[in-house]
Amino acid sequence: MEFLVVIAFFGYIYYLRNYADLRTPSEKEAATLTGGIALFESGQTDKAYAYFNSRIGQKPKSCIAYLYRGLCQRELGNPEAAISDIKAGLSYDDQVFALHLELGKLYLEKSQPEEALAALNKAVTLGEENSANPYHWRAKALTQLGREAEAMQDMQHEHELRELLKTNPAKPAANRSPFFDRRLVINMAMIIMTSALLVYVIKNAESIHLPYLVAVFSAISIGFAEPYKGWLLAIMQCILLLAGYFLFTTLPDDRARQELENFSLYGSMILTFAASFLGGFLKRALNMK
Repeated sequence: MEFLVVIAFFGYIYYLRNYADLRTPSEKEAATLTGGIALFESGQTDKAYAYFNSRIGQKPKSCIAYLYRGLCQRELGNPEAAISDIKAGLSYDDQVFALHLELGKLYLEKSQPEEALAALNKAVTLGEENSANPYHWRAKALTQLGREAEAMQDMQHEHELRELLKTNPAKPAANRSPFFDRRLVINMAMIIMTSALLVYVIKNAESIHLPYLVAVFSAISIGFAEPYKGWLLAIMQCILLLAGYFLFTTLPDDRARQELENFSLYGSMILTFAASFLGGFLKRALNMK
């Protein structure tokens, strides 16, 4: 039991370090690229391009690196390459506000208002009224399409929003991916099956070793499946373990057997939290490569 307490303690430390950070994935990613962003914003486009090109080589799925390499491409006079980079960034995370906004601006520069409007509509949605820029650029797209009335509405809203944001600054729009997405629902279904398997093992195992082994492997799978939402799946599995054991099984008459099952049950719950934190930590470490 002392060993399980130590594991739970270190699992909690992992949680504080890796789960309690409420920044979105794109915000965390941008924080690791501040050197290149500073180069771009100071006008050192060639150096910024080399920086982001190198980072993409190290981490090919970095949507923020693609965003800034695309901006560098635009400044260097390569609009087609810029669009290609922005689209690559969207292929890895299509919930990043800036990617849709910059893609819309690039399409406008190429006189492709219909494509620009599609991107800017998404930027307006993801912006969540935290920025007036999407309305400014969408008004331009609508004007090119001859939809003057809608363009005027956007320009009016842009003006009102800018005035509002002067007195009530909003948090910059970033990655706004929904918490309960399709992937999470699928993984919840997986948790139902692993919980049922674990209850079965607890009821039939002759020692604590097999339940603990199953609990550890299932919990590590939780962390790999959902490196940022694994805490929810871990809680769900613990609830299902308790419900499944006490509501759908018969408690043994033999006291020794009952103690064995209780030790297996509660130990498995502790291991579920600890191992899920560890699995999520390992998955995030692998994603950084």
